[in-house]
Amino acid sequence: DPFVCVRFKCDEMKLEGLRKAMGSARPRPPVADAIQERFTVNPIVRGHALRRFVEEQTAAKRYEDVARWLQLGPYVEVQRNLRGLRQRTKAAADDQSVLRQVDIQLKKKTANSLEAWDEAAVLVYANRILALLGKELTLSSLRRADPVFITVRARATSEEKQLGLEGLRQARRSTAVLYEEKGNTNGGAPLTTGLLVDFVAAIEAHAQAMVAEAAERTAAANAAFAEIWRIAEPLFAEERSTPETCPICTTPIALSAALSAEGVRRHIASSRADLVDYAKSKKVLDDARLAVDQVHAQLCIAMNTLVPLLPEPHVELKTALVANLKATKLWNFGAVPDAATLKTTLHEFMKTLDASISKIEAKQGDNTYAKALGKFEELLELAEERERAVRKLAELEKLAVELNTQAAFISGEIRKEVQALLDALQVPINEIYRQIQGDGAAPIRLELPSEADTDQQRLNLVIDFAANRGGVQPGGFLSDSQIHSLALALRLAAIKQFNTAAPIIALDDIVTSYDADHRRRIAALLAKEFTEFQLIITTHDERFFTYLKDQLGDKNFHFTRIIRLDPDFGPRFVDHRVTDAMIEARWHDGESASNEMRQAEEEWLLGLCRDFGVNIRIRPVDKACSYERGELASALAGFLRDQGLAPPAVPGVNNRFLESLQLGSIENFGSHFQDAPYGDGSIGDEKARWAEFKFFRRRFVCPKCGKDRFKRPNQITKAVCANGGCEAQFEFGKPGSSSIQGV
Repeated sequence: DPFVCVRFKCDEMKLEGLRKAMGSARPRPPVADAIQERFTVNPIVRGHALRRFVEEQTAAKRYEDVARWLQLGPYVEVQRNLRGLRQRTKAAADDQSVLRQVDIQLKKKTANSLEAWDEAAVLVYANRILALLGKELTLSSLRRADPVFITVRARATSEEKQLGLEGLRQARRSTAVLYEEKGNTNGGAPLTTGLLVDFVAAIEAHAQAMVAEAAERTAAANAAFAEIWRIAEPLFAEERSTPETCPICTTPIALSAALSAEGVRRHIASSRADLVDYAKSKKVLDDARLAVDQVHAQLCIAMNTLVPLLPEPHVELKTALVANLKATKLWNFGAVPDAATLKTTLHEFMKTLDASISKIEAKQGDNTYAKALGKFEELLELAEERERAVRKLAELEKLAVELNTQAAFISGEIRKEVQALLDALQVPINEIYRQIQGDGAAPIRLELPSEADTDQQRLNLVIDFAANRGGVQPGGFLSDSQIHSLALALRLAAIKQFNTAAPIIALDDIVTSYDADHRRRIAALLAKEFTEFQLIITTHDERFFTYLKDQLGDKNFHFTRIIRLDPDFGPRFVDHRVTDAMIEARWHDGESASNEMRQAEEEWLLGLCRDFGVNIRIRPVDKACSYERGELASALAGFLRDQGLAPPAVPGVNNRFLESLQLGSIENFGSHFQDAPYGDGSIGDEKARWAEFKFFRRRFVCPKCGKDRFKRPNQITKAVCANGGCEAQFEFGKPGSSSIQGV
């Protein structure tokens, strides 16, 4: 699988790791994480992202980034937490919802008499309630310890024991359910109502229904013939011809008891009418029985309800009620329990209740101490709830003030640290910006908010554009080139200042918006200010690449070009070579290596032609810099011929090997489509061809030192060894052996 190799060297320490280049699972090697931890500022500077810090980032996000550069991340977190706590505390201190809820409940409890809480108004309302019970009572405060409140509570308790107005009314209602005598408007006997009266009436109605049902049952004694009569009735209807014999027993109709068809019709009608009357009386009896059961149950419940409501002095009534209740429960359609004594006692009790109720109503109406106590309890609960809410809001307000004080102190201390580091960063930022934009570049400032501003987590980037345009935002006054330079200066200054633990800078296409002068200045800046940094620079700009080579030189820097991207391999560099090991690996896997062979031959020919300085014909404009293997081999052959140099023959190859390289017949068998069946090349052919090429390639070495790199300065006609300590003139050495096995 393809992978990316990561290597780091620091003094004598060397670190290396691999990362997969494809697939979803591509974890970073530990060495990359170890180096990542050393970076304070992200060392990768991309041209397309430079403007974001200047133009797009908010002051708060800019502050967060710079604070991270300054290693103030924990301070930023403290400030953020403090600000969030202050905001939540202030919101809670300003929250009046509990007080508003108390006002809503107060309005409801006072029947809209009071709209909002006012203790004096609430006291007046409470004392108006007390005035209905006794003018001598007046609350002085809404407290449970108030003497009048204690008095009201004691009287309410006593009122409950004495069966107060509401208790009397309930006892009267329960008594009336059992029995009540009302005056007759016509002057006759009093009217009586209640379950005791209804029970007797229900029993009498049931007895009458039983008598009626018994009489009708005798009349309908022949009810067994009801179905026969129903079927026979349509057979003897007047509109039909009547049968001469009985359809059941075949007796002639004239000889039957009815004597004729008309007699049969009359007998059927009479019998069926008797059945209807019986059915009605039976239903009446069933309904009467149900009514007795219902009244009986209700009567027992009513007496049970009244017993506990009777005051202690009414012992006679209680005794009669309990005795009658017992007899009623045991009753089962026998003699009706005697209730004369109970009715008389209930009537007397009713008169006593009416007198007591009238007396209390004349004195205090519907108002009782129990009701007053209940209302006071509701008002006291609201008062306590409001008092708790007021205390809580007061404490929250105090806490908010304390938090503001603490936040101001902490932010002030952090401000000092941040400002000191900003001051240290300010000079290198402006120096780098000046070197890119020239001596007339306007100064840049990174400013914190004023000390009076409670939110210190902001960083303003301003520029003194002109005498009358001081402290302005860069975006509205600078050109694209200047904004780009400003962002680049910020990043480079921060990296130089804070990434000393891992002095690495990666610059990716940072000159897209610059003219030639600015590109040259940036190259000079990198060569001057960042000599102690490992620079990794990628660019599409040919001129900037040339300036970098001119300013940085080949001594400390390596320059290369990516000539294409190979989907199966990755980036192909201009100095990339297909190795022998790569070709042999293909054969080891049982695969053809013809494409690799052709590429390796082209790479070797191109390098040798460049070293020898051969002349080659300029290609057409659509392929101006792309030379094929045949062209390179032809140009090299012409150069050697002009120099009087004849390459040694390759054993087993009759033609000159350079001519063989021009044709590439064997290689083409494996890399080009063949029309003839079985026309493709074999791995054996490829191996033999590669051995011949390696034999030929080995002849191009220095006869003195054995190196294979050459050069040909313009002032000489023949190539010499590129080894500085050798520089022997190139000539072909003797092969030494005609065998190519193992070469």
